[in-house]
Amino acid sequence: MPRATSVLEYAAEFTPEEFERISRGLIPQEMEDKWFIYLEGDVLNFHRSWSGTCIYRVDLATVGEKLAVDRVLVNRDRGQYRATDNAYDAEVLHFLISNLLLGRQVEFPMRAGLGSPEGLFQNYMTGTALPEKSAEEAPLED
Repeated sequence: MPRATSVLEYAAEFTPEEFERISRGLIPQEMEDKWFIYLEGDVLNFHRSWSGTCIYRVDLATVGEKLAVDRVLVNRDRGQYRATDNAYDAEVLHFLISNLLLGRQVEFPMRAGLGSPEGLFQNYMTGTALPEKSAEEAPLED
């Protein structure tokens, strides 16, 4: 993570079962896989798979029997990551954790006024297919 960072407003708690799934991370298998996600100690790291650039660092802490997000840093080095909207980055992080690590079907957060087809931007950001179905339309699969 570079020196230029911002702290994201993001709160989440994970059951032991969810944490076990999260701790497996995500190793890219194909060119379309955009993220390399791994747990190191109590830190969940999100790197872009092609460049290796660290985008998110999620510090976790034990709260009772659950693990909770303690702090999230996002890369703000303009040479590595051009995004600057903390609120939107928190939504993308939630999507990545929910869909890529927990196997849920959370709708991708689209940015207003993007100017490109929704599925194209989602694929660029996450490597996932065209627009996700809502949780009501797509059941959770293990």
